[in-house]
Amino acid sequence: MWITHSEGSRDLVQQTILEEVRRLLRDYHSYGEMDLLAATQSMLILLIILFFGIGHSPALAHPIDAQLLIEMWNVKHSLASTGLFLEEESNHTLPSWKEWAIVSAKRRTILALHHLEWAWSLRHGYPVLTCFELGPLPAPAAKYLWQMTHEKEWGRLYKDWLKLWADGSYKMVELFRINACKPSDDLDTRSELWLSEADEFGVMLMAEVNGIGIQY
Repeated sequence: MWITHSEGSRDLVQQTILEEVRRLLRDYHSYGEMDLLAATQSMLILLIILFFGIGHSPALAHPIDAQLLIEMWNVKHSLASTGLFLEEESNHTLPSWKEWAIVSAKRRTILALHHLEWAWSLRHGYPVLTCFELGPLPAPAAKYLWQMTHEKEWGRLYKDWLKLWADGSYKMVELFRINACKPSDDLDTRSELWLSEADEFGVMLMAEVNGIGIQY
């Protein structure tokens, strides 16, 4: 519907998307873990379309768009409350593939929502909100782990990854500290290693950190 919309149907498409976002915002309280994750990801995609993919419309003028972002804070809190860490990750041992994939998806979704807020704030000339609460989160996992579709092979790769990261996984707080480096400074060893493994999402987050001046 959005892909094929025209100038004449733009308002209808935008209103339809907006109504779906509001429906999800009304209903998400009743969802279980997996449905909540799916609903949050759906709202993320729909908000990206509303804010950046369909043009300006009075139906989404200030403060309506800002209010949607504020309401998403509660969604993020609900998603986070379902768990963002695994005991095996804390113990640096091999987790269940399914549990790891779910918790990784939840962390990526929350990070993506923060990125959406960042992009929206820049577009409208607002100060960028700090995100210090994300510091303890593991940074997005290596591309070869995140994209692996076979459990047995994933387990083998994860064991190799555990050996490579014997001192513990790379955390978001370490990524935030990259901005404190001088332009002439080289990245520290852990940051270089993480970046060498990162997928496109991880590289995007690194660009964001460099662009907004977060320092810890």
